[in-house]
Amino acid sequence: MSSEGEEEPSGCGKASSEEKNVLRCSVRHDGGDVREEVLSFRGVANMTSIKKIPNVLGTRRSNTLDQEREQFEKAQEASFKKATSDEEMPLKMKHVRNLIIGTFTDKNADLFWRNVGTTPPINTDVTAWKFCHCLHIMLRDGHPNALRDSHRHISRIKDTGQHFRHLTHGYGRLIKRYCELLVAKLHFHQHYPRFPGTLSVTPEELEALAENDANNYFELGVEMLEYLECILNLYEAVFSSLDPSRANSMTRSGQCRLAPLIPCIQDSSCLYDCIVRILFQLHKALPTDMLTGHRTRFYKQFEILKQFYNNTRNLQYFKGLIQVPALPEDPPNFLVEAELRSHETPVVVVEEQPDMPDTSDMLLIDTSETEPPPIPPHPNLNESHNGSLVEVVAERESLIEALHRELEAMRAEVQHARSEATHNEDQMRLRVNDLESTIAELDSELLAERQSKESIMAQVEAAAASAEAVTLLAQEETRRRSAEEKFVKMKDVYQKLRDEHISLIRGKAELDKQLTVEKEAHHATQQEKDAAASALAKLQAQMTFESQAHLTDTELARQEKESLCSRLQSLTSEREHMSGQIKMLEENLSHLNNKMDSQAQQDAAKLMAVQNEWEVGTQQCVQGAVDGAVLVLTHTLSHFDHDAHTDIKCTPEYSLSYQNIVIESLEGLAKACEDYQINFHAAPRLITCITTSSHQVASFLLYAKATSHASPNIEIAEHLVCALEEFAKSSVDTYKKLQRKEDSVDISSLTEQFERCCLLVSQCEDRSPGEEDVALAVEREMDKMETAIKDAVERFTAMLENSRAKDTGTQLEDERRITYHHPKEFVNESILGTCSDLMAAVRQLVRRGAELQKEIVDSGRGGASPKEFYKRNHRWSEGLLSGAKAVAIACQALMTAADQVVSGKGKFEEVIVSSREIAASSMQLVMASRVKADRSSEKLRNLNATAKTISTLTGTVVATAENCRDKIAIANTLDFSKLSLHHTKRMEMETLVKVLETEKHLEEERSKLSELRKHHYKLAGEIEGWDQEELS
Repeated sequence: MSSEGEEEPSGCGKASSEEKNVLRCSVRHDGGDVREEVLSFRGVANMTSIKKIPNVLGTRRSNTLDQEREQFEKAQEASFKKATSDEEMPLKMKHVRNLIIGTFTDKNADLFWRNVGTTPPINTDVTAWKFCHCLHIMLRDGHPNALRDSHRHISRIKDTGQHFRHLTHGYGRLIKRYCELLVAKLHFHQHYPRFPGTLSVTPEELEALAENDANNYFELGVEMLEYLECILNLYEAVFSSLDPSRANSMTRSGQCRLAPLIPCIQDSSCLYDCIVRILFQLHKALPTDMLTGHRTRFYKQFEILKQFYNNTRNLQYFKGLIQVPALPEDPPNFLVEAELRSHETPVVVVEEQPDMPDTSDMLLIDTSETEPPPIPPHPNLNESHNGSLVEVVAERESLIEALHRELEAMRAEVQHARSEATHNEDQMRLRVNDLESTIAELDSELLAERQSKESIMAQVEAAAASAEAVTLLAQEETRRRSAEEKFVKMKDVYQKLRDEHISLIRGKAELDKQLTVEKEAHHATQQEKDAAASALAKLQAQMTFESQAHLTDTELARQEKESLCSRLQSLTSEREHMSGQIKMLEENLSHLNNKMDSQAQQDAAKLMAVQNEWEVGTQQCVQGAVDGAVLVLTHTLSHFDHDAHTDIKCTPEYSLSYQNIVIESLEGLAKACEDYQINFHAAPRLITCITTSSHQVASFLLYAKATSHASPNIEIAEHLVCALEEFAKSSVDTYKKLQRKEDSVDISSLTEQFERCCLLVSQCEDRSPGEEDVALAVEREMDKMETAIKDAVERFTAMLENSRAKDTGTQLEDERRITYHHPKEFVNESILGTCSDLMAAVRQLVRRGAELQKEIVDSGRGGASPKEFYKRNHRWSEGLLSGAKAVAIACQALMTAADQVVSGKGKFEEVIVSSREIAASSMQLVMASRVKADRSSEKLRNLNATAKTISTLTGTVVATAENCRDKIAIANTLDFSKLSLHHTKRMEMETLVKVLETEKHLEEERSKLSELRKHHYKLAGEIEGWDQEELS
């Protein structure tokens, strides 16, 4: 581009003297808005004739529109380039506002994406990062059609993220996370186009968007959780890339990374409010177990979101730009519905972001201000050979102190001017308020005067001849004129005060600008001071290091000499000491030999005493173990009559799992007892066997007693309790015999009693013929359903072939010889064809449901069998059985209804009802399978796709049946052209009678349908145990 083309967006474009000259002036007002006033004039070299004036005006108008459009596009392109510049600093909001205004001007985002194509943002990582920030704000605050137009460019956003995902430094990882967030936002608005770009909706609007349906709430909650997770991932990536040892929010690079978190805070606050309300609605409609995953995921995101808000609230950069909301300490408890009333919607307030002055905008404004005095160049430390280092440092410190004094003086002046401006502004505001109140009073008085004037005028018109009325009218006119003059004066005073107020505000802005310049000068001075101090410290450190090195070398040499001398002396003394020790050791050796002989005799006597004591202690340990075993069994027997133990129940299978364990412990006890009687050293093993067997017997007694509580046969339960008590008493007697060390300890009789108890426990199992294995029932019902659907598909195929064979479909007219299709053939082909497609889809649904069910059982049972899995999840199994039965019944009903319709004996309404029942039953089967399935399962996705196909085919069957019904009705339309007046009246009365009878029959059938539904619900509750569970 040429230099003129580059200056057009910021200044005034140049053109020849024969073309149109456009002068564009940008004026910044108080609110930050930019108004552009285009002043057009045409310079013409020669005079044009009067006849050519209309033609010239038309050409000028078209050229003006084209040039304005060209100027608009150039301004948009310039704003986009400035917004996505490669300078590492925060995005300037004035450029983004220009782009947003462009979307509202064109009512789309085509021009924005055209600029993206001509100026690709992937040149550097900084431009790509600022492009993502700009696009995020444009999607939030731009025209609503910008979201729709951006859907076509999702691939470009993904390519941008993939382009920088391998960049390990800089903004590579941040750009990837930001692109994922933008893609998630576009997908969310594509699925839910009624949501605005800002995501701000009221609770009533949210309820209308979800249509108050639990399924819609469920899917919407998942989408919003995914959206919020992308925002939190971006936050973690941004904060992990910052250096914790620096004040990142006060640097341009840190602010460039932190700036995109402002729209993220706005989006996350709205998402948090919507998710909380959605989860409360879901907990009203669905069981709490089904929403465990939602709650866990939300609680995890709640902690990260609270950390996100706390971290951003503490940064200095965000304090002047946005008011970050505060989340509660604890997340809401969705199980308590009343907590929804205490929920507060987080409110985010975004302040007006100040824009840094741009060089292109400065060209449009006269900035003839006094610049600060230039800072004199600093002397080079390496080249200052004439002066010493101390003089250089002193000179630099004096210069810094002088600059500090000037800066403090200027800062005091700016502060004083600012305080005066604030005081004047407050005074002016008070005066304006007073004048506004005075004007309001004058307006009320003027209104009263006008009303009185109108009343007087009415009196004057009624009594025009009266002289008093004329005088009164003149007085009122005088009063009115004085009031109007007073009002005009007050208006002028108010306008003058307003002008003064505006001038003071502008003066305050100039003072703020001067303060900014002074701050920058102070910052530069501080940097120079730091550089000088660092250089001085470096020289001092070098001199200190050299002196310390010399002293260290001297000290090391002296220490080494002293160490060698001391070591020589120590070696000499050590040699003399070792010679004395050798003589002493020889004397001690002879003394020790004599002492060891006497000690051996004493140790032999002590060993005998210790052995006797050990035997006594071992016997006491055996007695203590027996006492402990007796105490455990006695304590176990005491629980048999305890009231709290009667509520405990146990299955016979679990009680019998202790059979082998107890038998092994009793056999070990018998063997240990025999070894103890033979050898006294077997006592530790006997103690272990006594302790182990007593605890295992006690456990078996407790579980067997709990099994008797669940036994359906009371007589067997009583026999079992008696056998358990006898077994416990026999065990106590056996342990006491061991304590007395009797030879007649019979463990075999104790084992026989235990086996009798196990036999009685096995008889406590409920073997009533009414119960059935849930796994076998589920498998049988699924097989029945598949067989029924297969028979229905074959039956539909056979009926379709028979219908095609019977109905030729062509008839000839005698006069015109035209071939046409009969309605009967059309009905048969349409009904049977659509029903066959529906049954094929249902058959595929059953197959995929069986595959998903097998996957659920395999992944959920763990080490248990399928029978135990179905028994643990009996409610889910009952729902699966109910869905399978309903699908099979609906398929049989559809086959019967279609057969009757084809044969001419049925009604199309039966086909419609049967097809809808198939759709409902299939959805019941899908929901029952979805409860236990993994969300990421491929088989679950296939099942959902098949369910959607069934819904579509059901709508096709219903539409086909209604269409066929209409065609049959048209074909059977009566011809009333030959009826007389009498016959027509008679047929009309008969038809009216039939209408009344049909309406009465319709009411009776509706009441019958209501009673049938109540009875069906009652029977289902009795069979599947709904009523009992609700009562319990």
